[in-house]
Amino acid sequence: DTDADTDADTDADTDSDTDADTDADTDTDTATIHTGLSVVALTITAATEIDTKQTLEVAVEAEWSDGSFSDVTSQAAYSSDDADVLDFFVGSTGQPIDAGAVVFTASYGGISENASVDVSLASAASGDIWINEVLVDGSVDGDPNGDGTADATDDEFIELVNAIDATVDLSQVTITENDLVGSPRHTFPAGTILRAGETLVVFGGGDTSTLLVPSAQFQTAQNNDAGIAFGLNLDDDGDTIQLWTPSGALITELAYGTDDPTVPAGTDQSVVRSPDETGTTWVEHSTVGTGDFSPGTLADGSPFEGYAARYTP
Repeated sequence: DTDADTDADTDADTDSDTDADTDADTDTDTATIHTGLSVVALTITAATEIDTKQTLEVAVEAEWSDGSFSDVTSQAAYSSDDADVLDFFVGSTGQPIDAGAVVFTASYGGISENASVDVSLASAASGDIWINEVLVDGSVDGDPNGDGTADATDDEFIELVNAIDATVDLSQVTITENDLVGSPRHTFPAGTILRAGETLVVFGGGDTSTLLVPSAQFQTAQNNDAGIAFGLNLDDDGDTIQLWTPSGALITELAYGTDDPTVPAGTDQSVVRSPDETGTTWVEHSTVGTGDFSPGTLADGSPFEGYAARYTP
């Protein structure tokens, strides 16, 4: 028993000492490896071209005054000379927001290094955009487009949301509905983009210049109607709204009323996803929101969160 106890104690002491020594050596090595040294240069490794559906992954290596090198990617600080095009919300990952040329900077140990990246717009594809709210009867009480005139055609609207965490290009994307399939109800002009966490509302017509809402933009239907303007031409009883890429691929669609009885057409009010943006159930606006419609805001009247909130932990 004595021998066994002695052996056990010896083993335990040896193991403990070995573990302690190893831990101490590791801690000492980590703490002192660059003691007294200074950073003399930084090297940035990153892509030089990305689109808005990609992220910029940056790696940074430091050269020390003794000629050694180490990876300091997680310790460096990052900034961009145009945060409206590319910004760093989380560590060394650059998040594209719009198209443009950006110079970004990595800083560590009192040294800064610059690099450049060109950001291009990624075209909207299937599933990138969702319809969030629709007003099919513009004769609803009120003035949805805010132009001071109640108009059954002009006040109809379709509210779109970005379904992914990336900016997409809507240039030349079209909106169609069943009755006038050969004549798109709206064609998005060149330069139209929709960022993550934002909404874009298309009205049948009128003047939307008074609608100033954070994280929202507004357009009026642009089509080739001759003579009588039909606007969005949304059927009060039922219809199918579709968004198409310039090459003819379907981005998203919504059938309601007689075209899909599970989605109400809305009686004297809009219909909206419940909850906003992500919901798979469609309800009349007054059952979940404030008032009868809310173009450019959530159903309760609060603004959409915007892209910064989407990208910030």
